[in-house]
This record gives sequence, structure tokens and C-alpha cells, in this order.
Amino acid sequence: MAAATYTSPGQRRGKILGQILKHAVHVSTVEISGEVWKQPVKMGDTVIFRQVVPFGATAAAPNVFSTTAAAHLIQEGNTPTPESLTTLDTTVQVQKYGALYSYTERQANLGEDDIPAWMEEQLGERLGLVRELVYVGALQGCTNRFYAGGTTRGTVDETLTPNLLDKITRSLRGNHALFVRKVMQSSQNEGSVSLQPAFLDFTHTDAQRDIEAIPGYKAVADYGKMDIIHDLEIGAVGSHRFILSADIPKFIDTGAAVAGTGLKSTGASNIDVYQMFTIAKDAWGHTAFRGLDAIDFSHIPVKQKDKSDPTGERGYVSGTFYDAGVVTNHGWMAVTEFGVTNL
Repeated sequence: MAAATYTSPGQRRGKILGQILKHAVHVSTVEISGEVWKQPVKMGDTVIFRQVVPFGATAAAPNVFSTTAAAHLIQEGNTPTPESLTTLDTTVQVQKYGALYSYTERQANLGEDDIPAWMEEQLGERLGLVRELVYVGALQGCTNRFYAGGTTRGTVDETLTPNLLDKITRSLRGNHALFVRKVMQSSQNEGSVSLQPAFLDFTHTDAQRDIEAIPGYKAVADYGKMDIIHDLEIGAVGSHRFILSADIPKFIDTGAAVAGTGLKSTGASNIDVYQMFTIAKDAWGHTAFRGLDAIDFSHIPVKQKDKSDPTGERGYVSGTFYDAGVVTNHGWMAVTEFGVTNL
């Protein structure tokens, strides 16, 4: 990106200076569902997480285990056969992300707008989105997947249904997944409802109409105590609480043929496919280095002169951070792909 100059963005001198308008701002969502692991510095950029596989399970299927009491009987006078533990390692490499803006001395001293301050604000919002996309990318790698009406993205031809949500719940509970939030009791306010323990579901705002149409849907306004998980939470269905964001991925024209389905298609030929991440407790997390986990902002003003810029012609605003997202138990979350009703 070229440096901001006196003519770019252009000046408004000699004209009526209108109000600086609001702009779209990203709000982080999936981050609230992940664990946070801070790592020591000066020990490399690769982190290996280790978990013990329960007896009766395998590293390939660590959540599915079975045994019998009879298998643990000790015969009189006999010592049990010694056994060893099975472990499962998950490896992740921490990466560095960042962005840099530049402006000129003329813009700083003669321009009417506070461009450096705008750059600082934009960096915070921009890198917040980047960090969210890092986490979303990790969640997209989950192997526990569901497809509405089909078995692949290309065969998706339905929207979210009670049966599909029940299948997801059955899968997570069958893998011994734990709910993220405890039960919420109803209050004495008229119209309030009780919520059972639930998983968190993150999906696109386009799905709101279909979620609200699911039988048994309970809106946030009816929670009673109003103990919502996130400002973007809209409501709950059974063991699922929904948080919606326009930044959750969707894939244009990648589903089944749209004809006769009543679902949304951008190109009028194939269904637009949306993703939903259903998260249980301890399913995933993100890791960074202690002291480097926050976004590191830097502003080198034009008046700071050095041998590379002896006349102070350029200023720089930058931000960087280290982070990585990783799914540590694929059976404790799910990725669902579905369509939304055409409005």
C-alpha cells in the first residue's frame, strides 16, 4: 500500500467539511470458545501438545472407548499384567502476522485529517479480524463434519433442521464432549424460559431467519436473566446456542443445484454453502508466546529522523502479533455445511 500523501486521500479545503462517517467494524466471536495457552519465548516456534488416550480407546479414536469390569478382575494370588499408557501428540507452529501503513510529512503537517490516528484505529480493527481468521482457519480443519441434505459440500441442498442439530449433539455427546456453559434458570419475568446446558454454535448472519424458524427456538430476549454469552448471540435451540457474525465463512455457488430447493444462490445455479462451528468445552485453543500474545503497535512519526530518512519525510504505523489456533480434540467440535433460505 502506498504512503498516504497530501493528495491521497484528497483534501477538502475550500469545501464544507462533512462529518467523518462511521465504517464497518469487525467483532470477534469464535475466540471466546477457545482455550488460551501461553508459551515461553526462546524455545522455538513449534508447540507440541500431548494428551493421554483413555484405556480402551486408540490414538485414532481417542473419544471412543469401552471396557468391562470382568476385564479388570484380579484372580487370587495373581499379579495383573503391567500395561503402558498411550499418548496423542498435536503439533502447531506459531506464526507472526502484521500490517504496515505509511504517511508523508506533508500529509501530517498540512493535511486536514488526522491520518496517523486513523491508521492506528484501522490497524487495531484489521488485525483483530486477521486473528479471528487465524482461529477460523484452525476450526475449518476439524474432521468431524456434517452436510445438510448431502455428504459433501457439492451435495448440500438443505438448511439447518432439528434433525441435523440432533445429529451433531449425538456425535459430540457420544464423544464424551462437555457443554461450554452451565444451565441458566428462568426468572419470574413473564415469558422467560430455562436454558439447558449447551454447545456454542458460530455461523453467518444470513442463517438467522432459518435458526429462528427451528421448532423450540428461544430468543435471547426470553432468557430471563439475560446472561448471554456474546453480544452477537441471538438465541438457543435445545443444546445449541447461536452466535452470528458476517465474518464466518460461506462458499458461493458450491452446493447442489438450487432449482426447486428455495435456498439462496448468488449465481442462480448452485446453492451458496455456509459453515457452522459447534464447539464443546476444551475442543480447541490458541497459543502465543508470553509477552508477544497481544498486538504490538508501533508509530514512528515523521519528526523522528534517522539515516534512512534524514529529513523526516515519512511516518509509519504498524502492528504485529504471534498466534496459532489448533483443534486439540476433533470429536469435541463439529463443522456443519448448509444452505440458507432465499429471501
